[in-house]
Amino acid sequence: MINLNPMAGIAQALMGGLDGLFTSDEERAKAELSLNQQLQQPHILQALANIEEARHPSVFVSGWRPALGWLCVLILAWSWIGRDLIIVGLMLANRPEIVGQLPVVDTSVVITLLLSLLGLGGARTIEKLKGVARR
Repeated sequence: MINLNPMAGIAQALMGGLDGLFTSDEERAKAELSLNQQLQQPHILQALANIEEARHPSVFVSGWRPALGWLCVLILAWSWIGRDLIIVGLMLANRPEIVGQLPVVDTSVVITLLLSLLGLGGARTIEKLKGVARR
C-alpha cells in the first residue's frame, strides 16, 4: 500500500531518533501525537523547506527564494502602496495628467508566480526528506 501522506514519513523519521528518550509506550504515543499535530501546520513545513534550501552550497538553490521574495515584495509594495502615494502627491501638486503614465502591475500574476514557486519549493523539501532528491 502506498502512503499518500508525506507527514507520516516525516513524523516516523523524527520519532525514530527520539525513541531512546521515552521510557514507556504512553510517553512515546503522546510525543508522536504532538509531533504529528505540529507537522500539520503549514508554517512548520515552510520552516523545514527554508532550512533545507539555506544549507545548499549553490547560490542558485539557496538564493532563489530570498531573491524572489524581495522581488515580489517590491512589486506588491509598488502596486499597493507606492503608486497610491505618488498619485496622492501628484494630485496635491495639481499634476493629474501624469497619473495615467504611472505603470500598473497585474498583481494576480505576481501572486500566482509566488505561490507556484513556493509550492515547488515545498515539493522539493519533501523529496529531500524522503531521500529521493537528486544532488
